[in-house]
Amino acid sequence: MSQKTASELNILPTQQLILLVDPDNAHVKFLNDVGEQYCGMDLSALQKKELCFYKEFVHPEDYNGYLKHLKQINSEGDTIYPLRLKGKNDKWETFIFKDRLYQPQTEKKQQVLSLASPAGDNSIEESQNPGYNSLQTEYEHLINSLHDGFAIVEMIYGKDGIPLDYFYLKTNPAFQKHVDFKNVTGKTVRELVKQPNEKWLNAFAKVAETGEPVRFKEYNANLGDTWLDLYAFKVGEKDSRRIGILFRNITGEKKQEEELQNRLERHHKDLQESRDLLQSVFDTTNLAIAVLRAIYDEEGRIKDFIFLRTNKVLQEMYLQEEIIGRTYLETTKHGVEMGTFDAYKQVMTTGEPLDDEVYFDKEGYNHWFRLTARAQNDLLIATIEDISQRKAEAKELEETMRFKQELVRATPEVIMIINLNSYTIRYMNKDLAPEAGLIKDNVVGRELQQVLPYIHPRDREKIMQFHRNLLKSSAEDIIEEEIRLKLKGSAWEWFNLRGKIFKRRDAAWVDEYVLLIRNIHEQKYTQKALLKAEKLSIQGEIARTFAHELRNPLASIGMVGEVLSRKLKDSVGENYSNYFKILKRSTKTLNDLVNNLLNASNYSPAVLKEEDLAIMMDNTIHKAADRIYLSGIKVEKNYKGKFPVLADKEKLEIALLNLIVNASEATTPEEGRIEIEIKKHKTDFMLRISDNGQGMTQDQIDHIFEAFYSNKETGMGIGMSSVKSILEEHDAPIKVSSRLNEGTTFIIYFPNAEVH
Repeated sequence: MSQKTASELNILPTQQLILLVDPDNAHVKFLNDVGEQYCGMDLSALQKKELCFYKEFVHPEDYNGYLKHLKQINSEGDTIYPLRLKGKNDKWETFIFKDRLYQPQTEKKQQVLSLASPAGDNSIEESQNPGYNSLQTEYEHLINSLHDGFAIVEMIYGKDGIPLDYFYLKTNPAFQKHVDFKNVTGKTVRELVKQPNEKWLNAFAKVAETGEPVRFKEYNANLGDTWLDLYAFKVGEKDSRRIGILFRNITGEKKQEEELQNRLERHHKDLQESRDLLQSVFDTTNLAIAVLRAIYDEEGRIKDFIFLRTNKVLQEMYLQEEIIGRTYLETTKHGVEMGTFDAYKQVMTTGEPLDDEVYFDKEGYNHWFRLTARAQNDLLIATIEDISQRKAEAKELEETMRFKQELVRATPEVIMIINLNSYTIRYMNKDLAPEAGLIKDNVVGRELQQVLPYIHPRDREKIMQFHRNLLKSSAEDIIEEEIRLKLKGSAWEWFNLRGKIFKRRDAAWVDEYVLLIRNIHEQKYTQKALLKAEKLSIQGEIARTFAHELRNPLASIGMVGEVLSRKLKDSVGENYSNYFKILKRSTKTLNDLVNNLLNASNYSPAVLKEEDLAIMMDNTIHKAADRIYLSGIKVEKNYKGKFPVLADKEKLEIALLNLIVNASEATTPEEGRIEIEIKKHKTDFMLRISDNGQGMTQDQIDHIFEAFYSNKETGMGIGMSSVKSILEEHDAPIKVSSRLNEGTTFIIYFPNAEVH
């Protein structure tokens, strides 16, 4: 036997046939060189389907059984099948076929990968030579003892000779130390990873085809995010497509290189940033900066400093005189007198930094300076800053703050700062209402929603609008509002709010606003009482005059009615008795109204107690029953149940009667309709009185509650003004809507006594 080189030596235990087969038609798509040499055929004839491998080379007795076996192969694992093949010497030899399903990503259809080895110990002829076995054992020992990973693979080709895959024939023990692959022998790379590195596949194919080795270092994510140093070389005869791959995991080395490179880049970047920062500081700061080097005498003591670097600010302090290269003592005029020179020497001697403020007052030059100095080896880095203006501003600010603090303590108003980032009360200068628990210690830090129950229900929408107006206001605007706060029990008092933006982040966001809160309850009550007194003094005088003038005619009407009822009793019978009764009741009602007018002229405040609005409405309708009857008016009542309100029963029924009488007078006799409705509305009770009368114009609506204004030719304009006054005492707002020839509606909102 001729001696073979390592690249020519077959170091595999046996020669294996590798086939790729279409199980449906038994078409062999790939056969390695071992199969070609054994059978003595050309693979191109198989690929062109000019030759059927199994029909040509499989023993006829095994042919049908194996084809049936091919179609039954499933994904459960390898199957073993003995098969007799005909060699190129026309002799039959038994091979053990190990078959499994195989589907490369480049193909849509599954194939069968077959590995066939001669049965028994039928090695290739040369392997029987003892010298050859000895040499093979030495090579195997050498490969297995390598620290680098080693593998022998056989290339698998697809259509048109394109490299499709490679099959691991052999690996050494170090293989798994370098890549995270286990049990790779007998498998293809596409069976081990989802997406093999196509560059490596093509490189290995080129080595197998040309015989030229290749070495490269490359990153591969499919191998556990590793860097490998690979050397690939051809193994076997000229027609062999087997290669050896010697490789080493260099991920750690690469990371160290990258880390070193990153450190160098960061160091370079930091140095550049430091230089840029130093240059920027020197060019843009308002500080006067100097870098000086200490000059020592023969005894090692500091005798002076020399300027190495300065900036423009320091140059201006020295009246633009060039001082770089000159000493401190020959350039400074007052440094020794101010003690700066000794301070610099102290910094260089002790290493302790200097940070001090000094005042210099000489030759009309009175300024405050801040001096800093740091020692850096034999260098001194010093800064000088003129802080005279800052000192003056600080003193002014201190005086301003002291004045503001005194003002805050002395003001009668409560000052409150609202933070809108947390929606809390951040600051409060004093207690707002101690009797209600609204004291500084309890309120500061509380959320705004916790304060809402203290605000009157009817004023909560006002406070929300106040808040919205503040957010839209400018820095100069002051927003004002009046609301009621509950201080204790059921008592509400009026407060004036004035708000202003305190801190605005940008045009779209307010961080804080400040409120000034002042109790105006007494003031508001006094103003209201004065206005009411003025109105009532006028109305009272008219009422007294009106009442006195009515008394005599009413007395005469009453007497005439009684006389007529007696004299005509027998002649008219019962036909007109009902009208005499109405005349009598009406005369009595008018006398009562006269007395009420005289009493009303002597004003007394309403005394509010819990009453049922429904009962008072029923009483009012009863009082107007005669007028309703005579006018033929239909009254519809839409209310049931109890409606508790705080009311002065006598006064409120007068106001309600006035509204019912006006409604009846506005309607056409025998066609009139009055609808009365009471229902719950939020925290109030709503009373609605509607008629289908003649209606009013907008101008009449605008003046209806004014004193001495009347739509009636003989009216004096007192009734509706009195209604408005009585309702104001009951905190009951009234609204009017009307259309000509369609009717009028009055809506009144009474506070619910169980809620307010």
